[in-house]
Amino acid sequence: MMSDFLRVFDMLAWFPENISTFGQALDDLFAVIYWISVAIFFLTFGLMAWFMVRYRARPGHRGYNYHGNNVVELTWTILPTILFAGIGLYSDDIWEKTKYPEQMPAPDVEILCLGKQFGWYFLYPGADGEFGANAYNNRANRALMSATNPFGIDRNDPKAQDDFVVENQFRVPVNANVMVRGSSIDVLHSFFLPHARVKQDVVPGTWMNIWFNLFKTGTYELACAELCGGGHGAMRAEYKVLSKAEYDTWLDGEIAKQAAIMSASAESSETPAGEAEASSEEASADAPSDNATDDVWGEE
Repeated sequence: MMSDFLRVFDMLAWFPENISTFGQALDDLFAVIYWISVAIFFLTFGLMAWFMVRYRARPGHRGYNYHGNNVVELTWTILPTILFAGIGLYSDDIWEKTKYPEQMPAPDVEILCLGKQFGWYFLYPGADGEFGANAYNNRANRALMSATNPFGIDRNDPKAQDDFVVENQFRVPVNANVMVRGSSIDVLHSFFLPHARVKQDVVPGTWMNIWFNLFKTGTYELACAELCGGGHGAMRAEYKVLSKAEYDTWLDGEIAKQAAIMSASAESSETPAGEAEASSEEASADAPSDNATDDVWGEE
């Protein structure tokens, strides 16, 4: 009977499925803090109700002034201090594991992330597995940041040639240590992966370390958990946790797309000016005249 009663108040039942290696420890920490809060709630309001009934106004009973009690005041000061200190010590281990840079494992995959109003950009290293010069690893490259180059990538750097950007979706391999370096282009955003038990504010002008290791494949939601403007509610994306083979296939496809873009850009920049003018003249000669256009579309 009591278990059924408590189940009504169990917030953990509303949590999305955990897919993170450290998610259970965070859920356990939440449960401890939550049930302590529930107990304090009933204790506080139970005592309040008892005092309201016990000391209610009644005929023949006169109220009296009470000037305090040092023992009671010390008690309600010391007990919460011990409680909060205990919770802090209990949570310190999982906090260090998820937030302290020196506790984070060596990444198998490294991704750069930028929040914007109202979406997300992700930068992946190419086939060489290394980032070229960009605004993360070279502060001077912040001058290159623009709407078409949000990460300030220096494409003249050979290592940056194969780095590629995706928007509002990203892919990670299963059972791998993923390190996301997060920042923001405009205002404060919060990188929130509910199923991965990850939530980290991303701040303009700095880069935050966010790591996780996910043990279940599937498609999940990325949301912004910080009120960031009128379109905040629509600032959502999806991420897919793929098998190693599927992830490698996707990565190869994106690298090939980037290689094609760079090849086309190189061919365009290498075209001699004379050839470009000749091509333009040939195109003009081949183009239909105004009369020919009238013939195509018909005269009114």
